[in-house]
Amino acid sequence: MSKRSWGACVSQLFSAIGECVLAGMIYGIRNWRLAQLITAVPLAVLMIYIWFIPESARWLLSRGRKEEAKQLIVKAAAINKHPVSESLLDKIEVNNTVNNEGIKIIFRSSLLTRYFFIIILSWFSVNLSIYSLYLDMESFGLSIFVTQLLYGVFEVPSVLLSMWLLNIFGRKILFIATLLIGGVSSILILAVPDGYAIAVTSLAVASRFFLIWAGSICMVFMQELFPTSVRQTATALGSISARLGGLLAPLLNLLATYHWVIPITVFSCLTLIGGFLGFLLPETKRKELPETAEEAELNGQVSPTRRTTTSPHSYSTKM
Repeated sequence: MSKRSWGACVSQLFSAIGECVLAGMIYGIRNWRLAQLITAVPLAVLMIYIWFIPESARWLLSRGRKEEAKQLIVKAAAINKHPVSESLLDKIEVNNTVNNEGIKIIFRSSLLTRYFFIIILSWFSVNLSIYSLYLDMESFGLSIFVTQLLYGVFEVPSVLLSMWLLNIFGRKILFIATLLIGGVSSILILAVPDGYAIAVTSLAVASRFFLIWAGSICMVFMQELFPTSVRQTATALGSISARLGGLLAPLLNLLATYHWVIPITVFSCLTLIGGFLGFLLPETKRKELPETAEEAELNGQVSPTRRTTTSPHSYSTKM
């Protein structure tokens, strides 16, 4: 439970390292076609790797596939050097009512719907801000290669801090703080006079630092707020909203032809709105992952029916 935030953050750590490598690679390879090919080739590994990723034991249990879930639990326990007895495995309860409603589960609850839209709005605004700053870095005044390198270098401590501090301060306070500080840092760019390239770049890097951090927390929140049967669907929809933000960033930057303050004002305000809406979210640190919509509304408190049918030490509630 204490390592859940690592799952979302470690992948972003490698993304940050990739940002640093990208700056050096593009500096050395000025042919964009060759550079595009080199960056795309590693993705082919996913075609092989995807077949070795196991299913979630929680998801299998929610689908009534008890034997497959048992095999995964035994394998996980063996890797962690904690053998599981047959008597303990027999205590695992299967949800005999397989829920095929999908994402409708969230929208049947006004509370979960509110959580969902707060997260996707925040995730959208985070990526809109990040990519708008990214695509506009040529106007900051410094070399685009230096700015790109700074983006990647400062993203590394952003992710490391996220992994560490999420387990200390929790999700909610960091979610609010990172969005508000990121939004304020970006809007302060408007106050910098022309010719102060270092000041503008510093604010842009600082904003991106906190926004990357906020993106990690959005991922963690999506994993911890919603029940097992729709957890990955909700995460996928959140990721789509984030990519939509990246997709609209170039169009937003085009509005600078009317006035250069418009793009920064729009994405900064959206980020600030997301930060203030964070006050409506619950804290999920060290809470049980919800299995049902009822438990999601109770914020990790095990429902009475699950408490009476499942051992408190059962792997069905801990994995």
